[in-house]
Amino acid sequence: MVGDALVFENERLQQRMNLFFDKIESVLRQSLRDGALGEGSSTPGLDAQVQAAVLTAFVVGQLQRFTRSGFRRVPTDKLDACLSRMLFIA
Repeated sequence: MVGDALVFENERLQQRMNLFFDKIESVLRQSLRDGALGEGSSTPGLDAQVQAAVLTAFVVGQLQRFTRSGFRRVPTDKLDACLSRMLFIA
């Protein structure tokens, strides 16, 4: 699903995975925008765009870390703590 693992794969597969992550980011952005509107944010679109980009980059990073570790370090390791810190949840 991530760059290093797809180096010798078909170029079309890499394009499809890029589209997959773009769609994930889009869904996150929409969901976060709806939440920001409900909270009365003055810039719900911008806030949602930034948060969605950060979360998508985090997911890609976790998958790359998993790949580099030889599939030993699971991407969900300490997930709650990571998300709490990134999303400023107490």
